[in-house]
Amino acid sequence: MIHTGSRGLGHQICTDHVRQMGQAMGRYGIHVPDRQLACVPVRSPEGQAYLAAMAAAANYGRANRQLLTEATRRVFEQETATSLDLLYDVSHNLAKIEVHEVHGRECTLCVHRKGATRSLPPHHPDLPADLAAVGQPVLIPGTMGTASYVLAGVPDNPAFFSTAHGAGRVQSRHQAARHTNADALRRGLEESGILVRGSSPRGLAEEKPGAYKDIDAVIETSHQARLARKVARLVPLGVVKG
Repeated sequence: MIHTGSRGLGHQICTDHVRQMGQAMGRYGIHVPDRQLACVPVRSPEGQAYLAAMAAAANYGRANRQLLTEATRRVFEQETATSLDLLYDVSHNLAKIEVHEVHGRECTLCVHRKGATRSLPPHHPDLPADLAAVGQPVLIPGTMGTASYVLAGVPDNPAFFSTAHGAGRVQSRHQAARHTNADALRRGLEESGILVRGSSPRGLAEEKPGAYKDIDAVIETSHQARLARKVARLVPLGVVKG
C-alpha cells in the first residue's frame, strides 16, 4: 500500500484559494462563520480557477504514486524475483461534480471530500464493469504500527457515497514529533515484528501510531453507519517513510 499526495503543493493551493475566495465572497452575497469555509459559486471565475489548480495537484499526486510504485516494483523484482501488479489506485481530498438525490430530486453537486474518499455502491454507473457487482474498493490507511483496511461501497450511503480516507489524527505532526523518540519508536515496532525505514527521525516520529485514532474503531463506525462494508484488515510487516 503506497500513499502520497500533493503535499506542499496542495497545501499552497488551499491557502491561496481560501484567501482569494474570502476576498470574493462579498461580490456573491456569501457570508460564512469561519474563513476556512470560504466558498464561491462553482462556475464563477474563482471557482473554476480553484478546480483547475486542484486538478493539477491531483495529477501531481498520481504521478508521485506511479513513480513510487514503479520503484517498489523494481526492488521486489531485483531482490525476490517477484512481480507486482497494481490492483487499485484512488485519489482523495478532491472536489468532483456529481449527481445526487437531494430532497427527492436529482441535483448536480460539487462534492468536496476533505479527509474523505468515494465509496460507490454496487452497480453504480460510474463503476467499471469488473467492480459493478461488489462496489468501489475503499482504502483506509491506519498506522504503521496497527493496521489498514480495505472496504467496499454499499447502497444507501447517506454521505453522498463517501467515507473516511484514513484513521484521522489526534496529534498534529509537530506535536507527535516533539514528544517522540524516533529510535525508541523504531525499536518498539521492530520488537512487534514490523521493520521500519525512515528518511529522517522527525518524519518517522510524525507518523507514530499514537498520533492517530484507533483504526479499528474508525472502521467499525464506518461499517455500522453504512458508509462502507468491511472486506479485509491488513497488518504491516514493513514500513518505509519517505
